Amino acid sequence: MKKNLLSIIILALLVVNIAMTGFMLLSVMTTNSQTAKLVSDIAAALELETSGGVGGGLNTEPSEPSGVNEIATFGFVGNQDRLTINLKPGNDGKSHMMVVEVVFSMNTANPDYASYGSSEQLSGMRDRVKSIVTDTLSSYSMEELQENSQPAKDAIVEKVRELYNSNFIYRVDFSSVLYQ
Repeated sequence: MKKNLLSIIILALLVVNIAMTGFMLLSVMTTNSQTAKLVSDIAAALELETSGGVGGGLNTEPSEPSGVNEIATFGFVGNQDRLTINLKPGNDGKSHMMVVEVVFSMNTANPDYASYGSSEQLSGMRDRVKSIVTDTLSSYSMEELQENSQPAKDAIVEKVRELYNSNFIYRVDFSSVLYQ
């Protein structure tokens, strides 16, 4: 009889343990699902994605190519495409102009290059890109650009990336720069 009573007590404790484990599992799962919903709501409010949009998030695709064979260029070069930009007045108070050829470098290994990097797509957006370059450079003075043009280049690349919503364009270079 003692063994039976002991078995019944062990069985009752086992049932109570299973019930408490089930209750704990349900409460943790409910909390976990509420936390996951909260995180996804916050991510949606901040418009975060796993791709991260332009230059951010969990984006694993490199913006810069790994070799020379993965580089393509487009830009405003030659006498007809050369850009003439009115610059912000400098320290001398005079308005200056900049005549420049602008070349964008693109990563052909980037998946977005196939859809955005074609000559038809680039020519369709040519005026918008030209406007971005002109607007950005016109916010700098001649002295600022002569001292360090990298902030202007970075701003242009960032705005063009926002335009395309992609980082297949990774660099901009100025050539034949002339200040007046």
